[in-house]
Amino acid sequence: MFCHQCGSQAEDSARFCVTCGTELVPAVATGTPFEQTPAAQPPYRPDMAARPPSPPLRAPRGPQPTSVPEGPNSFRPRSSGNSAGFPNEQTLPQMEEAFPARPQRHPQTVDFDRKSFPTPPSLHWGLVLLFTILTVGIFGIIWPFIHANWVRKIDRESSAMLLIGLAVPCLVVGYVLYIVGAGSAASGGSGLLALGGLLILGYWILYLIAYFSMAGSMRRKLPAYGLPVEIGGVTLFFFTLYYLQGQLRWVYRWKNTGQVEPKASKGVFWALLAIPFVISILAAIAIPAYQDYLVRSQVSEAAVLTDGAKTAVAEYYANNGQLPSNNAVAGLAAASSITGRYVSSVQVVDGMIGASYDTANSNAAIRDKLFILRPHVSAGSVSWDCTSSTVPEKYLPSSCRN
Repeated sequence: MFCHQCGSQAEDSARFCVTCGTELVPAVATGTPFEQTPAAQPPYRPDMAARPPSPPLRAPRGPQPTSVPEGPNSFRPRSSGNSAGFPNEQTLPQMEEAFPARPQRHPQTVDFDRKSFPTPPSLHWGLVLLFTILTVGIFGIIWPFIHANWVRKIDRESSAMLLIGLAVPCLVVGYVLYIVGAGSAASGGSGLLALGGLLILGYWILYLIAYFSMAGSMRRKLPAYGLPVEIGGVTLFFFTLYYLQGQLRWVYRWKNTGQVEPKASKGVFWALLAIPFVISILAAIAIPAYQDYLVRSQVSEAAVLTDGAKTAVAEYYANNGQLPSNNAVAGLAAASSITGRYVSSVQVVDGMIGASYDTANSNAAIRDKLFILRPHVSAGSVSWDCTSSTVPEKYLPSSCRN
């Protein structure tokens, strides 16, 4: 053995070093073969004194993380090297760059899932509506089967195909019975009429149940593919076929591009429903006003044609001091020869002028009515009023109404 103080070799049985007198301690293995007492150090060599002391360990460069997240891809730097061969200066960001974390593979974003997903019917709902109109409803009866068939691919328990299959015969038979019953209602066919109506009602009930069933299947199955589908019940009730087709068009876009934004809109359907109501309200206001305008324009023709008669009557009164009894006395043409597009005649009777609307072009509101001008003599002049007219007051010229 060797003296741990001066490094001199001594016999194994010696208790003290013969060179420096230090008590010798035999080497004893503790724990593992790699753990020994200080007596197991190598012998002293003279050249060791000439070696400079080992430099102190350098601290890692840069800011040190206060904590290191635990995980399968996380690393904790060691103070004096490590078994992976990293030097002490290696920092945590460098280690993570050398061994990047494996990206998480989410099943909802994998292209394979989209490619294997059943392709939904991609026709725009506007085209479905157009084809339904052009085919007098036949296209709208067939297209629900395509919807039900696709839903069956994502939900094997869907009963929409069966419900649609039961609804269509009810519609066909119901319409036939309804038409036959309506034709023979006078001869006791009211029973067929009622039965046809019940079958048509049954068709709509089965039709709505089928579409709500398809919407339920989409709500249950599509979130598993990362599709947060939102189908409004009220919108589906009013726009069944076209609203669900809009949702399927959105699914078709996701399958091709992976995009889920923007989502399928339902506001456009309510906007389209509101347009006819707005148009109806505007028409209800504008059409009567326009009709009143047309009638007033026809009545105003009589006011133009009677201007000549008014002048003739006033001149006759100024010359003779009395009112003329008829057209000839007033110096006017025969009553039937003073006509217009809507006025059939202008006649003078004892100074009073009357225009009749008897032509085929005159509006029904004034046909066979009279526009009458009654004279009023005062201080040698003649004034007129038309309050005696049989034409409704709202159609009279403003001078007459005032």
